[in-house]
Amino acid sequence: MSLRDHLRLYHGSWMLKTDELNDLFYSRPPVTFTVYPEEEEVTGRPGILEEYIWNVRTKDPETGEMIRLTEYFRVKFGYKIKHNDEFPIFLDDNTSVLYPPEVLYVHDLGPHEHEFPNPFTVVV
Repeated sequence: MSLRDHLRLYHGSWMLKTDELNDLFYSRPPVTFTVYPEEEEVTGRPGILEEYIWNVRTKDPETGEMIRLTEYFRVKFGYKIKHNDEFPIFLDDNTSVLYPPEVLYVHDLGPHEHEFPNPFTVVV
């Protein structure tokens, strides 16, 4: 399931709850994600940047160059971001690399169950 789908399913209007969700993410252990379409695995605590995807730049991990997030995914992967009117996600280990929530796929949360009394807490 993509992080976008997870946020919408379990947190509803998640872009209105960024402070609460960021607090929740930082209070939990790092999570492993697969970044579509490259299927690269990344691990970290996600954070939400309160700026629309269409208006942000991200760091190209290969060149170190700052590039528009929409342009980066289009040129690098041939992928057109479908929801550029949402907030991007960063991981706490490298806050300069941004991801659209639709390209981050959540791995099995099972290994963290002992630390997550309720892994799908709704933050109001």
